[in-house]
Amino acid sequence: MNDEVQDLLNTGYRPVVVGPQPFSFEDLLRNVDPAPDKETERFVAAIYADRRQAAENSSSE
Repeated sequence: MNDEVQDLLNTGYRPVVVGPQPFSFEDLLRNVDPAPDKETERFVAAIYADRRQAAENSSSE
């Protein structure tokens, strides 16, 4: 969990989670496996590279 989320939780922030059955924010966090920062940065960079490539392809047509 990143520091920003941890800071929110430490201050008592609890988002409202709505679904077909009751569950808690803590249950959601237990099922989230955040990637390391470097992996996240590579993933985002790949998404933007794909978007740039798609934009270039559509403008050259």
